[in-house]
Amino acid sequence: MLPERERHALREIEAELLASDPAFAAAFNGRTRRGLRRWNLLLVLSDVTAVVMLVVGLFARDAALVLWGTVCAGALVAWHIARAETTREAAQDGTTPAAGSR
Repeated sequence: MLPERERHALREIEAELLASDPAFAAAFNGRTRRGLRRWNLLLVLSDVTAVVMLVVGLFARDAALVLWGTVCAGALVAWHIARAETTREAAQDGTTPAAGSR
């Protein structure tokens, strides 16, 4: 473990780096492009699942399946909107968006 003085110096360097070049600092924040791709894949699979639930529920005349498909679709629309806002804010800041928008 580092002494308190060295930890403080490292925190100051980190804050200075974040202030001077946030895009460069964001590249080292621990989030990888692979993680972003996984979240995108999860979102697409969720979209497909919601659509399949709706279609199968409509053809099978299963009200519960239609209801759950509709609820899932609504939640996914909210997720897409949140991701779009996060991406837009990140583009204005010059930083990369968080994975999956948490």
